[in-house]
Amino acid sequence: MLKAWLFTQPHHQNRENVSCLFNRWKVSVLQALFPISYNIMLLYSMHDTRDAGETSFRTQEMFYHGFDNYMKHAFPDDELNPIQCIGRGSDKQNPQSADNDQSGIIYNLSTFIFNNIMINDVLGDYSLTLVDSLDTFVVLGDKEKFENAVRKVIDYVSFDVNNKVQVFELNIRALGSLLSAHLFATDPQFGFTIDWYKNELLDLASDLGERLLLAFGHSKTGLPFPRVNLKYGVPQDEIHETCTAGAGTLILEFGVLSRLTNDPRFENAARASLFGLWNRRTDLDLLGNVINIQTGQWIHTASSTGAGIDSFFEYLLKAYVLFGESEYLDVFSQAYSAILRYIRDESGYLYRNVNIFNGGMMSSWVDSLSAYFPGLQVLAGDLENAIRSHLLYYNLWRKYNALPERFNFQLKNVEIGAYPLRPEFIESTYFLYRATRDPFYLEVGEMVLKDLQKYTRVSCGFANLQDVLTKKTDERMESFALSETFKYLYLLFDTEAHILPLPRKYLRLTSLFHRKLRGIDASVCPAYQAPRHLLNSVSARPDVDYAKELVGYEENILPELYSHGYCEVPQTDPPVIEISFGESVSDKQRSQQIHKFLDGIVVDNLHGLKLELTRKADRKGYEATRVDDYRIFPGQILEIRDPAVSNFWIKQQTYDISIIRVMDGNNSFNYQDFLAASATFGQRVTRRLPVSNLVHIASSPFGCSVFSAEEQDIIRNQLLMVKRGGCTFVEKVLYGQNAGARAVIVVSDDNHLFQPALPSEVGALDIRIPCVLVTFETGLQLEKLISHSINTTSSKREHLLINENNKSNAVYVTILPKPLDSPTFVKKEGEHDARLTINGHIIHNIRLNADGK
Repeated sequence: MLKAWLFTQPHHQNRENVSCLFNRWKVSVLQALFPISYNIMLLYSMHDTRDAGETSFRTQEMFYHGFDNYMKHAFPDDELNPIQCIGRGSDKQNPQSADNDQSGIIYNLSTFIFNNIMINDVLGDYSLTLVDSLDTFVVLGDKEKFENAVRKVIDYVSFDVNNKVQVFELNIRALGSLLSAHLFATDPQFGFTIDWYKNELLDLASDLGERLLLAFGHSKTGLPFPRVNLKYGVPQDEIHETCTAGAGTLILEFGVLSRLTNDPRFENAARASLFGLWNRRTDLDLLGNVINIQTGQWIHTASSTGAGIDSFFEYLLKAYVLFGESEYLDVFSQAYSAILRYIRDESGYLYRNVNIFNGGMMSSWVDSLSAYFPGLQVLAGDLENAIRSHLLYYNLWRKYNALPERFNFQLKNVEIGAYPLRPEFIESTYFLYRATRDPFYLEVGEMVLKDLQKYTRVSCGFANLQDVLTKKTDERMESFALSETFKYLYLLFDTEAHILPLPRKYLRLTSLFHRKLRGIDASVCPAYQAPRHLLNSVSARPDVDYAKELVGYEENILPELYSHGYCEVPQTDPPVIEISFGESVSDKQRSQQIHKFLDGIVVDNLHGLKLELTRKADRKGYEATRVDDYRIFPGQILEIRDPAVSNFWIKQQTYDISIIRVMDGNNSFNYQDFLAASATFGQRVTRRLPVSNLVHIASSPFGCSVFSAEEQDIIRNQLLMVKRGGCTFVEKVLYGQNAGARAVIVVSDDNHLFQPALPSEVGALDIRIPCVLVTFETGLQLEKLISHSINTTSSKREHLLINENNKSNAVYVTILPKPLDSPTFVKKEGEHDARLTINGHIIHNIRLNADGK
């Protein structure tokens, strides 16, 4: 993004009464906390009473760890490969940057992660990491290194290269950085002027701008091509599809370049593209994700706040802040209203992907790029919505120690697990702290810092996470890790910032008449008021737990294990329970059993139906959320009129819960327990199984085929762990039993427990060993715990997670039953009404009415 934000002394203002940007509910945090001095984009930072000096020093050390290693091992290449400690530039072996891409920025994140677009769209042999990091030295107050970096850019960097790159990426990473560094090097008020500097960075920025301007040349709509060859312009075979962010995220850099060079072509092109997109909005004021630049037709009709469209909204508001021209504010206000109306869900925490023509939800995931949005809401003055939307990403980070590229909020699991050291969540945390002064956001920053140190730091820098679940690192440290991620972390704990100062002589201010007409200066709103709770912090809000439930985050706080042993088994109730009442029935019979009404559903007979129970966000009981294919919405009641329900319910078990106990070596008192759901078939876990090793056969991860003699030798008398899928649960158990396993542990592909059952068409089978199911994340934790003790030396046991020959370091596993005290029963409430409970918790929206009265 634009590299331009540093601080001057603010004008004195009364923070209790501030000018609103839009309506009364939108407090102008810009005016209240970030006063504008001769209309510069200003983010004011005051000293906090909390001593964050040590943390800011640690963040500074992290930046220099990455940058110094880049200069030592990679410069003048574009990036550092932090694991191998070598440089990385454009991929000469595969110059086609994105043959399969249709968006310019990629709305298909799997393509975004795995194909060559991540290389050639960004890297073009112009020392990108150095260029992108220029103004970070100003933020860190390091004048000497700032001057050295400027000198190296002047001596080494040229954009006269035969490489096809993405206009969007080079604009925000290189052009913005050059302009920002030029302003710092020439304006005495910042204290970073360079005596020998002769506007070389501005000349370089102007040269780059000319090359990027070629992307507009042959477009029939005025929207730019997504890519351009820096030496020869737009290739003849270049695709015509670009994403909304790619065409709408140029106005800040191009606008400043025009005003510094007195050449209006750059700003005019970027402005025409920005408003050209807006003029193609639907009747709902929504924009699609991908558009054809020649026909103006939307190709991908999903609208969101995330990848492919995110920075379009960001640049609208920041263009108003930087240039002071109210047209940008008008468009942003209208677009933001549509976001709140159609993209934001009913809870106020989620911003979805919706169809631009009817507002219907198109997908149930959020991506990590959308984590910038709470920060933008702060700039817009909408602090309440900013706090809510930030809580979603905060709990995602807590759950995974990073932000996955894509998370499915319905299934509550990861769809794309990479984390390429993105700054968006940290940026939003920074803005919220500046707006609220709530120490909670400092704690969030410390959490992020510790996780980055623990999981991404390597000998030569910081490595992307290939998978947030396994924490496996990738050979990549993108330039924004240094120029944005660590910069925002430092700003969170320090008193500096960065700006693009634009003196008044470069502005075209809105007339006083039009400002009054739009009411920009008219209304007055109160500044942010902290919540009035016993604990005066965002973390004490009563709705914080709801955000945890949205992402399925559960704090795994286990009792401390003492050397003399610990007898209590952790009591954890499953988040979702499915109960089947006998074999399925026909559609005709089901329609006679279930009756839908406006205020709920009535069931005459439970036989053959399936009931879904979901734990409430406050953990105080359950609610029925589905009966067969019928969803039970919040506020509705499920009334059961089956006369036999009382006796049947008492006998009905949700599922037997077993405990998988992992013990450390020969110390049986040092262990960790995990919940598992026992299958309805096979041997029941009624007593503790013999302590064994846990094995996983890499050549047969799903356990859906006959094991070889060598594999059987590994499996015999051990606990076999396999993945769900590929075949039925019964087949997995039979293959494991025939190989001599003591039990089979199946790792699910999601985080909902249920009871594995026999298919209805399968008859009696001779199954003599237990089968249990664990969640996907429990499976990962099991592998992680066990992998610490792997010391496999025998080729015969290369697939064995535990080496039996290394008894001192081995981890042992057993399965034992978990006792349940009256798991299900009926509680009478009046003469005709009764409530069901399960695992000791009431089911709030089920009413028993056996006599139908």
